[in-house]
Amino acid sequence: MEQKLHKSRGFSIVTPLLTAAAALLWLTVGTAWSDPASVAAPPVTAQSTPTQIVMDNGILSVTVDKHGAKMSSIIYRHDGVSTSMGFPKDAMYFDTNGGAFGLPAAVAAKAPKAGYAQLGGVVKSIVLTENTPDEAETVLTTAPTMYLPFRAEIHYILKRGVSGFYVYVIYSHGPGMSAGSIGQSRFVIRGPSKPNLYNYVAIDDARFGPVDESPFVKAVSDATFLQKDGNVYCKYNNTAFMADHHLHGMLGNGVGIWMINPSDEYVNGGPIKQELTVHQVNILLNMLQGGHFGGGSILVKADEPWTKFYGPFLVYLNSGPTPQAMYADAKQKTTAEVASWPYQWVNDPNYAVVRGSVQGTLHLTDGESAAGAWVVLADPGGDWPMQAKHYEFWTRAADDGSFTINKVCPGSYALYAYGANQFEQLEKDGVTVAPGATSDLGVIDWQPVTHGTTLWQIGTPDRTTLEYRGGQDNWGPDGMRHWANFMTYQQNFPNDVNFTIGKSDPATDWNYAQWTWYSKVPYWTVNFTLPAQQQGTATLTFGVAAADPLVDDVRQALGSKPIVGKGTPLTADKNTTHVIVKVNGTQVGELNLVKSGAAAYRSGGEDSLYQLKYLTFPANLLTAGQNQVTFGDTAATPFPSKAEQMRGHVGAVMYDSIRLEVAPTTVNQ
Repeated sequence: MEQKLHKSRGFSIVTPLLTAAAALLWLTVGTAWSDPASVAAPPVTAQSTPTQIVMDNGILSVTVDKHGAKMSSIIYRHDGVSTSMGFPKDAMYFDTNGGAFGLPAAVAAKAPKAGYAQLGGVVKSIVLTENTPDEAETVLTTAPTMYLPFRAEIHYILKRGVSGFYVYVIYSHGPGMSAGSIGQSRFVIRGPSKPNLYNYVAIDDARFGPVDESPFVKAVSDATFLQKDGNVYCKYNNTAFMADHHLHGMLGNGVGIWMINPSDEYVNGGPIKQELTVHQVNILLNMLQGGHFGGGSILVKADEPWTKFYGPFLVYLNSGPTPQAMYADAKQKTTAEVASWPYQWVNDPNYAVVRGSVQGTLHLTDGESAAGAWVVLADPGGDWPMQAKHYEFWTRAADDGSFTINKVCPGSYALYAYGANQFEQLEKDGVTVAPGATSDLGVIDWQPVTHGTTLWQIGTPDRTTLEYRGGQDNWGPDGMRHWANFMTYQQNFPNDVNFTIGKSDPATDWNYAQWTWYSKVPYWTVNFTLPAQQQGTATLTFGVAAADPLVDDVRQALGSKPIVGKGTPLTADKNTTHVIVKVNGTQVGELNLVKSGAAAYRSGGEDSLYQLKYLTFPANLLTAGQNQVTFGDTAATPFPSKAEQMRGHVGAVMYDSIRLEVAPTTVNQ
């Protein structure tokens, strides 16, 4: 069973959101932009009828259904044939979830189920302006409702000679609108089925291949299904980090359809944000705002002015003799789109065509290298991974610590740096970016936070678990993108993690997650040798990439009791993980970790929320010779039966890095 789990993929059930009672639809066309390569291409045409709008550039034809406010058809002409690239009447749509705050109970009870809310309004007018040979544009505008107090304006743009169409959405909020939130916002393409047109998915080079189309037998967990052939299918396996992710798609039968995001500046959460890409072979997503893996929501107060521009991104269509050839072509197209960003043809005051840049050099004051550190521009306040309301920009520092962030929207930012073997991030406020200008910050001193001499360290503080066993971002045997990696822990670590400093290798001997299920002992052990007993104050630093508690109703069902140290007894606290830390058998503290997300069972190696914990204790607990540090989750339970394992009721802590330091006692003279 464990081997079959490695072949799992993703699945989700999605429901179109926008309806005729939720959108104002009109068509606009213009000549703001023309690709020189498209001069010889057929002209763009657009037709509006009482029921639909059809845009056609000779390469593809897209139909927008006025009644359903979605794309009802995407037809691609290639190699002398025409292929329907989307599900009939439901080829592409937009949906969101969120809500209003402070609704009366009677009103709130009538809100759409499952958190999904209509974007609102009644169709007011449909306008068809003159079509030109170079471009056609369909715009859907919605009004705020009592359930979702935001306006949305969705644009579909078809250009001459382009094998695809551009999409963007503008959200806004302002006077007269109640307080509210947006948790998730996405565009969805459904492929034809019975039989499926697509049989390959491409998330990245490490996750490119055919899919298992075996029928589902039953659900075993959240969006996770046991298949008839014994494999397990989970949509979360297809998640990608937004750090440098610009392309994903579905392929099959000689054609491919792709989401190309030339910039990730509008996606919430910065470079460590993980988001869904392909739900299953026939569901292609572009997640613009999401809460997966603990991402933050957009929150606005009553009457608060707020606007955010998402996109444009390109839905690209291609054909080729093999999936590999189509993937190579899509990557080439992505490179061209990234180079063209920001798009000069966008004419909207909310989109910055003229950008600025920020440069500087990170300098660690202890003389260590800042090479490879991530540098992020976001709002002030220190919580950039949880931000969602505005834009974020990022890059990595070069070997000498220098960095340049290009194509930044004008405005005011805080600059953050993390990584470079530092637990504490750098924050520099007051960074101003002007259009067409470069803000040179010069040398930026980064003062490391230390607590004495380092005795040992496991891993590198970078907010990830990529360096540990199972932490790689792929479908391979050492990758985290498998549902139920927790089921293989007992096989990989029959004696649990028992790590010896100077001998063990983190890549093979340290698991990326400490599950609440254990093999033999309910804790992990770090062994190390010291030449002499220590004096002064010792500090254990824990960088925690994810914490997902095992909820108490499940613990009760499994007969779990607190068994590690004194711990926290079973309570109604479902949002906190408690880890007991002992040094040579003496309890020196407890890590109380808030729930950061659901990376434990959603095929993730970290969550967006990062937690940093310090435990201090008398250094004389560290003796000459052999020493041990242990840490165990108070919810730890022995491995359950296979049937119980399949239910996926397991919690976890994912350690970014752990460091032990000692500072000798200072004697005043």
